[in-house]
Amino acid sequence: MKKFTLAIAILLLMASFSVKLTDNSTLVLKDIDGTLLETQPIMESNNGDFTITFTVDENVIVSSSLVGESNEIFLVENGNSEESKTITLGLQAVDGQVSAAFNNIYESNYDVAAMDAMINAKNPQKRPKGVIIWD
Repeated sequence: MKKFTLAIAILLLMASFSVKLTDNSTLVLKDIDGTLLETQPIMESNNGDFTITFTVDENVIVSSSLVGESNEIFLVENGNSEESKTITLGLQAVDGQVSAAFNNIYESNYDVAAMDAMINAKNPQKRPKGVIIWD
């Protein structure tokens, strides 16, 4: 009976980290404390196309790249403004799975030409991640 109970607990735990996709589905990433995100990112599937949408300060520099199996989204602080912007990025699937993670670089006066800021920046303790798995 203990093995059966343990197996059920493991299945419930695994279900909390993945979402089976239908033609249209959505996953909201909620842990954005300590990041440059102003709103919770929303990962969406629309008939095989995958996107992520989020809001950041107008001065945040946004770039993305597929690194291994993860769509890495880089947010670089470049001062503050009173305005926000909404970003929607396309995500690439690898082996039947779409994953995304945010990397935040805090630098109040970032100089795009000087890569020194990126090289010396420390990783934050948290970065929101999301995974969507489909058949």
